[in-house]
Amino acid sequence: MDDLEERDLSGKRDEELTKEEKQELARRFDEFSRLVHEKGRETLGIEDKPREKKRIRKWNPAAGPGHPSGG
Repeated sequence: MDDLEERDLSGKRDEELTKEEKQELARRFDEFSRLVHEKGRETLGIEDKPREKKRIRKWNPAAGPGHPSGG
C-alpha cells in the first residue's frame, strides 16, 4: 500500500474515505490553515475575489411587474 501522505484523495467522495484518509485530509487542512495564518494570504498568492457592488432597488408592490421599481 502506498504512503497515505502522498496519496491523491481529491477524487474520492466523503462516503468512500476510510477513517485514516479522513484524518489525513484533516491534517492537511490544518497544515494549510496554519501556513496561511503564519505567512499571510498575499505571500501565498491567495487573493480575495473582487466583489461587485450590488444595486439595491426599493420594492414597490403597487407599481406592478412592468414598472422599473415594481416586482
